[in-house]
Amino acid sequence: MAGSFEKTSLEWQLQLMQQRLSEWLERLFAPTIDSQSLPNWSLPDWWLRLLFWTMVGSFMTWVSWQLYQLARPYVAALAIAQQGQSDRQSPVDRSLTAAAWLQRSRTFAQQGNYREACRAIYMAALQRLNDTEPIPHEPSRTDGEYLRLTQTLSRPAPYQVLLRTHEQLCFNNANVSVDEFDRCQQAYQDIEREVRSE
Repeated sequence: MAGSFEKTSLEWQLQLMQQRLSEWLERLFAPTIDSQSLPNWSLPDWWLRLLFWTMVGSFMTWVSWQLYQLARPYVAALAIAQQGQSDRQSPVDRSLTAAAWLQRSRTFAQQGNYREACRAIYMAALQRLNDTEPIPHEPSRTDGEYLRLTQTLSRPAPYQVLLRTHEQLCFNNANVSVDEFDRCQQAYQDIEREVRSE
């Protein structure tokens, strides 16, 4: 039996495509131009290879971009859920005081990062709960558990505003507005007024 041979190859396919293109151009211009005066339309092999790989690269880039656009909401939701889970696992950095959290909040607000600014106010409120109320920090405690515990306080509303806002921040990737930040800041100021009046 004779040796095996290739039935088709990329180079042969490109040459065939080049030949068909030149024949098509020849037929297109044949009625108006003498076919003898047409230049040789053959293109160098390296140019055809470059053209082919450019088209393949462009197509792959487009497909990758489309896949990225499809997956982006899911990846963002996963990242937010993981951040929320880590927030619930260790709700307060015990090395920071409520005043330090408020300073972080102001810094984030000046940078326009109202999501982190609201989170810092939430952390200041949890630190305040630990310092002044009979609700100590526990790493396993969720926002829902804090909501139930704050109902025993004389004025639970400001804490509940901050806890509900934090819950929304953990499970929603929407942008936080200046108004939402102002509402959180007002709730914390209400907490401070209540602590001073006692």
